[in-house]
Amino acid sequence: MSKILNYGSINIDESFIVPHICLSGETLSSTDYVVRAGGKGANQSIAFAKAGGRVYHSGNFGHDAAWIKDFMSENGVDMTYSRVKENERNGRAFIQVSKETGDNCIVLYPGTNATYTVEEAATVLESFGPGDWIVQQNEISHGGDIMKLAAEKGLNVFFNPAPLTKGILQEFPFDKVTILVVNEHEAQALYEELGGSKKDVIGLDLATELLHNFAKMQGIVITLGGAGVVARFRQGDQAQDFKVPSRKVNVKDTTGAGDTFVGYFLAAFIRAEKEEYFHRVEVALQEANFASSIAVQREGSMASVPCIKEVHEAMHEQ
Repeated sequence: MSKILNYGSINIDESFIVPHICLSGETLSSTDYVVRAGGKGANQSIAFAKAGGRVYHSGNFGHDAAWIKDFMSENGVDMTYSRVKENERNGRAFIQVSKETGDNCIVLYPGTNATYTVEEAATVLESFGPGDWIVQQNEISHGGDIMKLAAEKGLNVFFNPAPLTKGILQEFPFDKVTILVVNEHEAQALYEELGGSKKDVIGLDLATELLHNFAKMQGIVITLGGAGVVARFRQGDQAQDFKVPSRKVNVKDTTGAGDTFVGYFLAAFIRAEKEEYFHRVEVALQEANFASSIAVQREGSMASVPCIKEVHEAMHEQ
């Protein structure tokens, strides 16, 4: 089975539970304050592992975050290719979570996430090759160069370009990406980066427009929050659209939902690699959708990721 190398961020998440997301000039009292392990990269690695995937995490930890490295290892993530930077502070995320809606907003401090180098990546990639997968987000330094190196070695590229920053098309080689996963806001921003101007292009139409711009990309998944998931995939001269509705659940915290979706999607996609291609996509979308719907009913990012047994039980009960 293919190996997964997640070359991604690690953060210390400091979460503030507030009545609503703070407005400009407004001061709010937090009803709770929690410190947890996080970072899109680390969250996704935990999700891969809990989904049954064989995942290696390559990341830089600060001297204040060795406990996160231990936590990830205890939860099934192989940390062989991670490093502790003794003279650096770890990346941090300052998160507001609305008690009313469960929505969040996040301010990032890069810390060790800004200390990644191409030289270190080249050494790590010596242990991986054709058929394996590299997973990346947009929270570390030299991400585009690392992606290019991985693609040159024949790895499949799974990209979750979050946060989606202006100029990202120049920073990352999108022509090397195998599967792209974005939320609806990131999809619209990417469409505008590509020169699109139609504000009414949404859902499957937006997925189609985006995929049309990347000739070598196999598929694009757009998560729509409470509206579910849409995707468009192609193989050879065939293409297929997918639409998965959301599950109606009591939302507490959406912080780790996207990362849970990413981890479960790719783990399921790889697990079904001997099955018909479009069926693999359908299975992966369904499993990821269920997993993320469980995650939003809990607080935190890593802590909210369900185990695969729990997800499969929920799917059978549906």
